Amino acid sequence: MRPVAPASLCSATLAALALALLAGCGGTVPTAPTATGTSSVSGASGGWGRPSTPATVIRAVNPWPGLQAQVGRYPTEGTDYLRTGPLADRLRGLLGSTNYPVLLDNLAVSSPLRQEGAMLYITGNRPHAGGIEAAAVVIHPATDAVRVWLLTGGEEWDVQDQGAPKILPADVVTMMENARR
Repeated sequence: MRPVAPASLCSATLAALALALLAGCGGTVPTAPTATGTSSVSGASGGWGRPSTPATVIRAVNPWPGLQAQVGRYPTEGTDYLRTGPLADRLRGLLGSTNYPVLLDNLAVSSPLRQEGAMLYITGNRPHAGGIEAAAVVIHPATDAVRVWLLTGGEEWDVQDQGAPKILPADVVTMMENARR
């Protein structure tokens, strides 16, 4: 789904809602493809049963300090932050029961959790399938947004659980560009 101009906001809102409802449905690839890899799904509830909240709303509990402590660590070192805790919960809600395992498979060979500015992120690929099956997860703690880029089945998927599309770290942008070659 491409970023929309205000004139087409109604159809974009309906499309985002439809994609959010399909997030856990069957299939083997994510439910929100992008043609260019630079767009994202925004404004979806992500499956938590709560509506999206604007970035200006302050949440009572910040779920990210524990993840901040994991910077420099691989998911397999200590607490597996991709499978347990607040990030895992958000990823399951964003991707659904079909697509979340695809993400985990595509992060089987991964970087440690990294930080660029305020953003936290991890990149990786499926074993022996680099450039074909890959993924990146970017967390924007200040706006409480999680964005996932997934390359699988010959298609790119770029989804975000809430808010306007967030910028990506330079390493993630490079990874996406290399995947398109």
